[in-house]
Amino acid sequence: MSSYGPAPKLGNLAWAPLPTVDAVEIFDRFNGVPTLGVVRAEGDSCLFWRVISDDDKISAWLYVPLTDEDERYLSADDDNEVLDTIVFGSRTSRYTTIGIATSNRLVFEREWQLPRDLSPDEVAGTFLEFALEAMTVALEQDPPLPPSRRQIVQNASDAVRHMAPV
Repeated sequence: MSSYGPAPKLGNLAWAPLPTVDAVEIFDRFNGVPTLGVVRAEGDSCLFWRVISDDDKISAWLYVPLTDEDERYLSADDDNEVLDTIVFGSRTSRYTTIGIATSNRLVFEREWQLPRDLSPDEVAGTFLEFALEAMTVALEQDPPLPPSRRQIVQNASDAVRHMAPV
């Protein structure tokens, strides 16, 4: 994992985004699919969170590298809300990675700087706005994406556009 996040590998499961994973700690699931937890690999750890999904066909994921302070917060015996202070209301902006998955397999990823002090209501919209912009840039790049990859990113972009708040 880099200092910017886990650098997910396309094709991997969204909650185990790296080819080699040492452990996955799951905090929440929806219909059996892990939606919140910590993935550990090669001595690093990051929080994974499914920000939004569309009937499990397309889903948008956030990966936040964890600091020692974050690890202490998560291991405290009080009833801490996992996303509080790490994602919601973070005192500083944080380098993260976003992922877009189809049928829970990653099809797109980009580094993103999560803004500081976002409320829970602001995170999804800000995330989706960045994801759409990043996919648009990928679709317009020169040289162009290979045709099969281009279609995957275009389909993901179309689906995320429908999930984004109007």
